[in-house]
Amino acid sequence: MSAALIYCRVSTEEQQKRNADNLPTQQRKCRDYCSRVSIDVLRVFEDQESGRTQDRAGLQEMLNFCVGNRGKVSHLVVADLSRLARNVSDQGIITSRLAEMGIELVSVDEPNIDETAVGKLSANMLGSVNQFYSDVLRERVSFRMSEAVKSGRFVWRAPLGYKNTQVNGVKNLVIDAERAPLIRKAFELLATGSYAADEVLRLVNGLGLRTVKGAKVTSQSFNQMIHNPVYAGWIVSRQAKARGTFEPLISEETFNAVQLLLSGGRKLPPEKRSHRVKTNGDFPLRGFARCAACGSPMTAGWAQGRGKKYPRYWCWKKGCKKVSASREELETRFVRLLGMMQPTADLLSRLPQIAAVQWEERSKRIEDDRRMLSTRLNEYRTLNLKAVESRIKGDISTEDLKRFQGSNDHNIAEVEEALKTLDSEKATFQSLIAEAKQDVVNLAQAWQNADAGRKQEVQTGFYPEGLLYSKERGFFEPQNHKLAQQVAEMLDDLIKNGRPSSASLNHTAQLRTLLSKLCSVPAEPRQDVSLKLV
Repeated sequence: MSAALIYCRVSTEEQQKRNADNLPTQQRKCRDYCSRVSIDVLRVFEDQESGRTQDRAGLQEMLNFCVGNRGKVSHLVVADLSRLARNVSDQGIITSRLAEMGIELVSVDEPNIDETAVGKLSANMLGSVNQFYSDVLRERVSFRMSEAVKSGRFVWRAPLGYKNTQVNGVKNLVIDAERAPLIRKAFELLATGSYAADEVLRLVNGLGLRTVKGAKVTSQSFNQMIHNPVYAGWIVSRQAKARGTFEPLISEETFNAVQLLLSGGRKLPPEKRSHRVKTNGDFPLRGFARCAACGSPMTAGWAQGRGKKYPRYWCWKKGCKKVSASREELETRFVRLLGMMQPTADLLSRLPQIAAVQWEERSKRIEDDRRMLSTRLNEYRTLNLKAVESRIKGDISTEDLKRFQGSNDHNIAEVEEALKTLDSEKATFQSLIAEAKQDVVNLAQAWQNADAGRKQEVQTGFYPEGLLYSKERGFFEPQNHKLAQQVAEMLDDLIKNGRPSSASLNHTAQLRTLLSKLCSVPAEPRQDVSLKLV
């Protein structure tokens, strides 16, 4: 018994919107053919995607249906071959797959494409013509896109935070007042270097950031968003890069700072790389601790050995790789260093004010976010109550109530999680201020008890450029690395040879000068924080 599948396609959703009769016309043409030759129609499959690739949802669903119903389908009917594919290679592959399953391909507008030699030639020629048309069209579109980019116009679908606009036939972007503030907040939080991307995503989702279709922003979409230069006012395509004529959401400085932090500073030479890398709860000193031999930030990971994995830090730089240490060894030495740091009387008197000034801006931001989250939380809870009232009145069914409450409860849980994140952040700083007021600041304990993000704030707050770690000497070295290295070389010469070599020391006065410099330029933290080693 003969049974057919029908496949219809348009290139884009926009094309279908402009001509709503396109897909129905194709389907009607295919159904009329099946009716004329007395073939039953099993199913109809549709796509609103380009025919230049096989990666189309409707096409793949149709092919999978053929595999699962082998022997039940005798024909695949299309209005013309260009609907099936606009690529000669893809057309041949699809036709071969259908033939293997015993399915005959029928084109209503092109009847002479059977398995005869002439039919195969006709199909190949038609496929070549379809691909030629597609290639020419793509070249024209590509040229127009390139010219649009050069003129500063964004002609694709607007990214989240913007809306497409068209004035006098000219396409561009305008800011989406609803979503733009939250996206701007996301970039600003990331630029501080104190938040991981997943923390920021959780917060802005909790504050109500949604896609155009009303869905929450996924990790993949968020990652693409924070790497997109369009938010800094740049249009980048394969053909060109140009400054856009639309209003940027963030400054170029903020965007560049975020990209540097996301890349772990890899875009800079080693001596200028940022120590602020992606937050990693397992290895908080990754990128902060530096190799004493070459100055490169140390990386970290789990090393395999004897059937187990061991956490380690090590220098990754090719040609060096001289420094490595277990996580326990490196972090224990860093905790000891923090434990040796005793605040001076001057710092103890000024620390509450210093902390208060630094905390003021962040505290304001947290309170603003808390108000927004609390308002949203109350709205969700009110909706739950109204839903229950509607069920009591009989306006909705029990099933509808359960579905609504399930979705709403998930939103409530997400907002509550975002509130907990804010509370944790606030508690960390408040505890430091409280300790400062009591003239007791246990930096080692504060670092050990903090989460990954706060650990980075503590360590980089006192050592903005990171710390050099020497495996041979077994301690963190001061930042005046070159000077310290010269002194170390001279001391090595004295120990080995009884006198300094001419290459490292010309006379005794140079050693006195170097030691004097070393003592007068200590490895101090930030200038506004006075500390001494006990």
